[in-house]
Amino acid sequence: MKGFVGLCFFLPGFLFAEINPWNLRPDVRILTRKEVSHIVLERRPDHYRVTLLVCERFPYNYKALSHPFFFRMEDEKKAFELANQMDKYLDSGKPFTITLNGSEIQTLVWGEP
Repeated sequence: MKGFVGLCFFLPGFLFAEINPWNLRPDVRILTRKEVSHIVLERRPDHYRVTLLVCERFPYNYKALSHPFFFRMEDEKKAFELANQMDKYLDSGKPFTITLNGSEIQTLVWGEP
């Protein structure tokens, strides 16, 4: 009986568990559609940016501010293609991993690390 009660308390946590962000380095984020609210194209004087507006991780996102993380792109066409590709990938429900240098995204890995 104790085993069944323990299973009832701990099994839902495994079934409904999201990606655990506390085991990641501070410069690595795993993003899903839940964290990315907008994908924005920006033009700067010397480059283009694909900016992801990202909300806080799950337990801290109540009344939190969004954070902009961006890719630096040389060409407007490539920036548009990357934005569309990320939007379609996030709509599929799959996560991707980014490595940050400040607010700039250095690497993008499709899927979890």
